Amino acid sequence: MSIRGILALCVVLALLGWFGLGYFTYHNPPDPWNRWIALAILWPTLLLTLMPPAYAIHLRLKTTDDIVLRAARQSALAALFFILCAWLRIIRALNWANAILMLFLFVLTDLLLSARESR
Repeated sequence: MSIRGILALCVVLALLGWFGLGYFTYHNPPDPWNRWIALAILWPTLLLTLMPPAYAIHLRLKTTDDIVLRAARQSALAALFFILCAWLRIIRALNWANAILMLFLFVLTDLLLSARESR
């Protein structure tokens, strides 16, 4: 499959994910199980939503190799960051210190993984 096909599939699946998440949250009450299900739907939706912009940024910066894999890794980490922030907000434990610390850890994780790849 070509890169354009992968990005088009990401856009279509992201739209389906946002539609499914909206439908689910509209038709189900916010009890604890439904919150977990909404977070489970939100992660792949965010991943697929963030992948085309991440690919475009790497294409614009002219990185040399494996742009799709790097964009997928960074969008997965960003989606996980947003999911953890949403979960901490649900349990009322999110504050600026937690968010900045998590952001630092995710950036550090991405830097270490990209340094490992370049070796």
